[in-house]
Formats: sequence, C-alpha cells, structure tokens
Amino acid sequence: MFRGDSESEMTCRCRRRRPNSSPPPALEDDDLLAEILLRLPPQPSSLPRASLTCKRWRRLIRDPGFLRRFRAHHRSRGTAPVLGFFTKEDSGISFHPTLDPPNRVPPERFRLHITGSPFNCRIVCCRDGLVLLVNVHPGQVLVWDPVTGDQRRLLLPLVFRNYDKFYSGMVLRCPAAIGDGDHFRFQVVLVRCIKGRHARAVACVYSSDTRAWGDLIQISTPLLRALYVERPKSGALVGRSLCWLLCGKSTAILEFDLDRQNLAVIPSDLKGWIMSSEGGGLASVSLCAHTAQIWKREIGSNGVAKWMLTKTIHLDKLLPLSPGDRFFAHFAEENSMLVLGFSEGIFTVQTESMQIKKLPVNIKELPYVFIPFSSVYTAEMGVGAEHAGALAQ
Repeated sequence: MFRGDSESEMTCRCRRRRPNSSPPPALEDDDLLAEILLRLPPQPSSLPRASLTCKRWRRLIRDPGFLRRFRAHHRSRGTAPVLGFFTKEDSGISFHPTLDPPNRVPPERFRLHITGSPFNCRIVCCRDGLVLLVNVHPGQVLVWDPVTGDQRRLLLPLVFRNYDKFYSGMVLRCPAAIGDGDHFRFQVVLVRCIKGRHARAVACVYSSDTRAWGDLIQISTPLLRALYVERPKSGALVGRSLCWLLCGKSTAILEFDLDRQNLAVIPSDLKGWIMSSEGGGLASVSLCAHTAQIWKREIGSNGVAKWMLTKTIHLDKLLPLSPGDRFFAHFAEENSMLVLGFSEGIFTVQTESMQIKKLPVNIKELPYVFIPFSSVYTAEMGVGAEHAGALAQ
C-alpha cells in the first residue's frame, strides 16, 4: 500500500485494473446473439468468418433454422447481393460468378443437374433467389433454388403447352415463408397473348401450398390482336402487380394484380424495359445511342396518365465507350441494373446509385440470355448442405 492511500482507495484502484472476464450480458443470451448475427452483411464470407470466433458462435451459425432466417432477413430488405449471372449457351445453363474473393461463388456450386435435356430449356426469370425455367421436359416448367438445390417440376396448364415461344412468367417466393419451417414456398405466374378474332391475354397462378394451378384468368380487348409478350425482357414487380411489355404493331403493358387476381391492359408507347420507380409506381428505362433514360408513369389531376422523364444517364461519360461502339444491353429489374457488353468488357450500371462495375467474366459476346442472380449464399456450404444442418467442418 502506498503512503497516503486508504484501503478503500486501493480496492477501487484494483477494481479498475481488473479485466472484465465475462462477456456483455446481451451476448450471453443465444436469442439476442442470433439477432445480432442476423445483421451481419449478406456476403458469402460473413458467416464463415464469424463462426471462427468461438464454438458457441459456430454452433448458432451452423443451425439450419438460423441459416434460413439469415437469408429471409436479407431477402425481405432487398440486400441480397448479386452473386453472378446465368446464361443460356449451347451446352445448357451456365453460371458466371461476379464477386471478388473471398466472396466469389465457384461456378460448379450453381450447376443445374436435371435428368432431361438442358439444351432446349430457357430461363424465364430469377427472383427472390429462385430460378424459373421452361422446356426442361416437354410440357413442364422447373422452379429451382440454386443455393439449397431444391427443385420442383410443374406440369403446364393446357393453354401454355407447346407454346414455349409465346409466353412468359415470373416466380415469387412467398412472404409467409420468412421464419417458416418450409423454406421452399412460392408462386408461379404465367402469361401469354392469344391472337385471333377474339384476342385475349391469359394468366394462370401456381401455388406450392396447394400444389396446383388456379383457374385461368382472362381479359379480352381488340388491342391484343397484334400484340405479344416480349419474351427476352422479363416482367417487373411493381407494388403488388406484375407487369410485362407487350409488343407488335404498337406497345402496351400487361398488368396482373396479385391481390385481386385479375388482368389489365395499359396502352403505352414506351420502348425499353419495365421497372418499379424509386418512389414506387410504374417506370421504364430506355436506351438511345449511348444514353439511358428513366421514365415514370404519373397520373395527373385530370386522371390522365403521362410518362415523365425523371433521369438521363450519359453512359459515354461513365464507361469507356467510343463514339462508334455498339453494345448489347439487358436490364435487371430486381436490381435496377443495366448490363452493357461492348469491346472493353461487360459492365453494370446501377440506375439508382449510379454505381459502376466491370464484371470479371470471360465472355466474348453478351449472350441473348444474361440474367443476374441475387441470393444469400454462405461460403463453405455446398448445394444441399443446409439440409445436413451444418457448414463445412
């Protein structure tokens, strides 16, 4: 004891110097710790790195229920990263990863294993971490979760059979699946236009809960006599409606209301891709030379709808484009992202944040089908590993 120090002063000083050997109270509770871990970034390397902290963290992270909650948490917030792109090539469906190590997903992880012929199948869309394919087998469509390896084959309604070139659709993961034990719940909506004297558009909805297609939903109007669903440009989710661009002698938008389960045809002269606007509502993106324009559909006080130009993107100021360069383009509606391929490579441009990235993919020419895939994938967890209940040891 130093001179002049009282015993009580020494005790306080020792207490200040003594390290705190117990963890914070919040981290002693598994439920609270799981809530904290749920908020880790949704990059493939996040959970494996966190699992190295201690055995307790590893045990929580390896739990299949936690992995489902982690994916659902980030899907519901729209923070799932773009892991790569699916392309349709002569050899079938291929995956091209676009993230840098250690988050890069090996291409073989998302290889489609089917017993049918992969050469004639077509990717309709990717959404909510699911892939919708048609023509895997005659008269069938396939819903596939590349992360878990789950697959479900669906027999097409009669009105869609043998008409592969004339219909489109979309797959949606059911919101009720968040936190649910059954993680593979979804809806599929198919649409097509039928020409003729009584031209009409038809839609049909499949629910994984009932394992059946619903009744055929139709709308008839003379406007549909010379229109068809533009297949290469996938539909868009706008609020609680699905929208597709109809092309032909004129253009229009086919809208399917998910809540009311009905169809509507919206006359329009737009060209390009349909998207949801930043503030909600129907919008579109179009290209003219090296310029992209964002248009939003607004309803005036007189009830008349007009398309208003809201943003102009000068691509030649953002990308190494030369005046004579020609490029191939796609638009990823779920990610609000333009995909442009030209002599310097393949680039993505986020239409909202204006973030630009050159993709590390070795493709000489942008394929006809080049669809981005967003999901929450955990590195070291191979296809089907979730069902085994663990990350790699």
